[in-house]
Amino acid sequence: MDTVSGTAEPHGPDGSGPRPRSELYTELQNDGQRLAVGLVRLLHRMSERSGMNPTDFQCYTLLRVSGSMTPGEIADSLRLSTGSVTGVIDRMEARGLVERAPHPLDRRKIAVRLVEGAERLAARTAPGMREVMTAMHEDYPAEDLEVIVGWLNQVNAVLDELVAQRPPHGSG
Repeated sequence: MDTVSGTAEPHGPDGSGPRPRSELYTELQNDGQRLAVGLVRLLHRMSERSGMNPTDFQCYTLLRVSGSMTPGEIADSLRLSTGSVTGVIDRMEARGLVERAPHPLDRRKIAVRLVEGAERLAARTAPGMREVMTAMHEDYPAEDLEVIVGWLNQVNAVLDELVAQRPPHGSG
């Protein structure tokens, strides 16, 4: 770690100069996959703490991030059938987490949204997460945080594009 700037300097195997880009890309890929697995594990742990099954908790998290959605949008986002989503919404509604309301732009549709106060469930499912994440980033200069935020925005955009792609005909 560079003690002046507080950031790690990548070095090649002999300790001099930057590592080759191909090595860095491989490390990014491997670390990204570990991050994905870690997030899935965390999501499952959070669902346990909430008393919800993982699918219902994913829907809760999706609505927290995305806001109001139609059942069809939820089904598409979570890759579930609309019938399954109806069951998810019913269970979440019974827990007092969501409500169905007329869609603001299309009266033939309904919108599903979290009820006021439903976001408190998230704090109970991952106690201390905000504090740990804040502490993890406190030594980074604002410029580095801007880079991280920009990178995360790009990653999320690419993930959205990849999810939106339909599989080729005949693939399962």
